[in-house]
Amino acid sequence: MKFSWFIALRYLKPKGTFVSVITVISVAGVALGVGVLLVVIAVMSGFEKKIKEELLKTEPALVVQPQRDDWAPEPDAPPEPDWRAVSLLLKQHPEVRSVSPIVTVTSVLERKPTPAEETALADGGPPLPEAQALLIGVDPQDQVQMERLQKLMGEKGEGSFELAGDNIVLTQALADRLNRDGTLTLGQSAVNVFGPSFLREYRSYYQEQQRAKDNPTRAQAVEAKDRDLPLPAEFIVQGVLIDDKLGDQPSGFISLKKAQQLAGSGKAVDGLTVELIDPFRAGEVKQDLLHSGLPPNWIPRTWMERNQRFFDAIANERGMMYLVLGFISVVAAFCIMNTMITMAVQKRKEIGMMRALGAKTSQIVGLFVAKGLIVAGLGVGFGYLLGSTVLHFRNDLRRWISDAFHWQIFDERIYGLREIPADPRLLDNLLICGIAFILCTLAAVPPAWLVGRMDPARALRSDR
Repeated sequence: MKFSWFIALRYLKPKGTFVSVITVISVAGVALGVGVLLVVIAVMSGFEKKIKEELLKTEPALVVQPQRDDWAPEPDAPPEPDWRAVSLLLKQHPEVRSVSPIVTVTSVLERKPTPAEETALADGGPPLPEAQALLIGVDPQDQVQMERLQKLMGEKGEGSFELAGDNIVLTQALADRLNRDGTLTLGQSAVNVFGPSFLREYRSYYQEQQRAKDNPTRAQAVEAKDRDLPLPAEFIVQGVLIDDKLGDQPSGFISLKKAQQLAGSGKAVDGLTVELIDPFRAGEVKQDLLHSGLPPNWIPRTWMERNQRFFDAIANERGMMYLVLGFISVVAAFCIMNTMITMAVQKRKEIGMMRALGAKTSQIVGLFVAKGLIVAGLGVGFGYLLGSTVLHFRNDLRRWISDAFHWQIFDERIYGLREIPADPRLLDNLLICGIAFILCTLAAVPPAWLVGRMDPARALRSDR
């Protein structure tokens, strides 16, 4: 065995002990740093992956919507292409599974009163619960989209996702507002929906009344006018869906045809939702569509672009976590440097004796570098085992901490996840272990260089 490695191993295992205390402290410092880094980065990566999976349960991969840059079109501008033609063009792409029209309507919902409640309202009783909500029109004939929503209902909902006819599915936020008295029953209770077409007719009637209020003859003509004022649309509540993406925004799902009737927009749609075979290739598909003859005023947006702020926040937190936790490796490197300096002071006379007997400076430097390599290797190895063990039993540790200390780690009410996610990636592991190994090895070079240049005569004397 080479001289430097032989002496380095000898210093790691002094006579009469299995291993030196200094070595244990150095290895433990590196192991803790590497283990913590592996656990935190894997959990952050798992959280990001889980959030993406949850988003894809509720969001289509692409949304293609018509947009105009000006408020009023030019008189000689070509007519906008029908959404059905755009839908046929989208379906020609090999990555597209399905294309569905979508309509969003802002409406006011009110729980339909019972006969007793109608009597109480006529006598000036308290008003029924009502809420303004965004209703999303979905085509019940689209099997792909309905399968996705029905699967989500099975995981995070109650009731059935049935939209055919006069049925509606409420989100939890909207159901809470309409069910303050606890009388809402799935499959039986009805809600009255006042859509834009309803409000438009009554607004016109009110404006005519206001213009004629100072003219009795004209006011009588307004009241005598034969009108066909619409009634609010009535829907049966079939289910309640917990949609984390929509959060506290009251919203609901109805059939596409009913949404068009509420909006009074005829057969027009707000856009097209596109389901892809691989949603993570949405960016590539978007570029293909832009170069394949998609009308210029129809703009596709991927699910990642629609949630860009959210993903940017996660990426920023992950980057800051790398920076903060990276200092742990730096602290471990300083720990090794400190132990090397301590060893140099303790072994001062021995090093002077080796220099006097002909040891070269490179051999003395190699002695300290060899010890740094051994400590760094052991620390990184034990740190990887520690991090892997903690990741494997992370949810068991979470339950034990919760039961023993009544402290919730990764609270389900905040993050919406029942278990701590983890996604240990090979590149992250290699990066963490490699940087820690290099830093800890380099930490042994400065004290090694100083000791290697020590004068043997002064080192053998008792004075400093």
